[in-house]
Amino acid sequence: MNFKPEQLHFASIPGFSVRADFEGGALSSDVGPLLLNGIDRQIGLTKRLSAALTDRRHASYVTHSQHDILTQRVYQIASGYEDGNDCTALRHDPMFRLGLGRAPLNDDAALASASTISRFEHAARRRDIYRLSSALVDQFIAGYATPPAVLVLDIDHTEDQAHGQQPFAFYNHHYGSTCYLPLVIFEGLSGALVAAVLRSSMRPTGAENTMILKRVLQRIRRHFPDAHILVRGDGHFSTPELMDCIDAMPNTDFVFGMAGNKVIDRLGAPAMARARHLHAVRRAHGESTPVQLFDEFDYAAGSWGRARRIVQKAEVMTQGDNPRYVVTSLTAPDPQRVYCEIYCARGQAENFIKHLKNDLASDRTSCTTFLANCMRLQEHAAAYVLHQQLRQEALRHTPLAKAQPGTVIVKLFKIAALVKQYKDRVIVHLPSSCTVKHLLWTVTERLLVGTARRAPNTS
Repeated sequence: MNFKPEQLHFASIPGFSVRADFEGGALSSDVGPLLLNGIDRQIGLTKRLSAALTDRRHASYVTHSQHDILTQRVYQIASGYEDGNDCTALRHDPMFRLGLGRAPLNDDAALASASTISRFEHAARRRDIYRLSSALVDQFIAGYATPPAVLVLDIDHTEDQAHGQQPFAFYNHHYGSTCYLPLVIFEGLSGALVAAVLRSSMRPTGAENTMILKRVLQRIRRHFPDAHILVRGDGHFSTPELMDCIDAMPNTDFVFGMAGNKVIDRLGAPAMARARHLHAVRRAHGESTPVQLFDEFDYAAGSWGRARRIVQKAEVMTQGDNPRYVVTSLTAPDPQRVYCEIYCARGQAENFIKHLKNDLASDRTSCTTFLANCMRLQEHAAAYVLHQQLRQEALRHTPLAKAQPGTVIVKLFKIAALVKQYKDRVIVHLPSSCTVKHLLWTVTERLLVGTARRAPNTS
């Protein structure tokens, strides 16, 4: 028997053969675009970002607005389609058309193809990237209905491997790969993304980190002049340029990791000696638990303008000594609180980076120009913002309130839908056996009420 090439064969069941084809018509496997549109309308993200771009196209050749192209790309990334080539197939998907406010079954309502998306990304210039980055910071600021009392900015670099001949991607010995080394900033208490900056894999200098962070802090300060801002980072941020910059800003502090050296180790030797003695006593009594003591002292490197507070964790384990240090401008908290409660809490930022990289594929920077890859990072960052805000606004007090984007995509977005379009309405039929029907009802009601309650501020 002959079958169409598009037909799929499956194992038969008693009394029946099983076949499948791709002639279902207006079916979709994604409810996500409608939910993303709901949160986007509520916070005004894609309108803010598209307003930051300059459209240099000739009007007579324009089919899709820059807002529609950007929105389509961001929604598809947020739904698990990180590859721009997917746009050619998804441009006909009825749910993505609905998500962009288009009639789902009209022949003239197709979205942008992969080639249009590629031209859009490669058209980016330096000014566009700078304004997009600034717009993301403004979006973070707009997420607060009232000025916050405290902001914690977790700053870090992350590996972005290159698998081709991408410009400015060099070999990095620390990671053992040819890569980019983008800088990302998150708000440590909420997980909100503040900024994402693509950069080469060269080790960042203190002047470069200071240039980026200073602009972010100044932009935040204009809106939240009274908020106490704490900047956290690992050891390669403990440079004199960055610490002096933060010192010069009112109501702003830092806590950075600090690498040991001969002088620091000598100043920390008394605490390490006490920890070794206590560990030896414990071992003599048959205990093998590590010993941790906390201390502090003042230290001034040769390149520093003055001495600074160093907090020490003197840890001794069965495997040996494990001394750790941080440098901070905080004066009130005791050493143990500075290290354990304040500094170590920055580890949560690693989860935020994982959400951005693993769940939303922000390392898909395979364009042929550096600026196009910068644009891609901004698109993936925007997808992260939508997911973070969806959890915060619509999924609070639900089983997915703290779920990572990948889990939300699988459990809430990837639901089969049959779309029917009538003269004056569109009906989306979801499976009767849907396991999250009550959660979907809660989310859609919250998004509808939230959108009606506050119009987005895109200024």
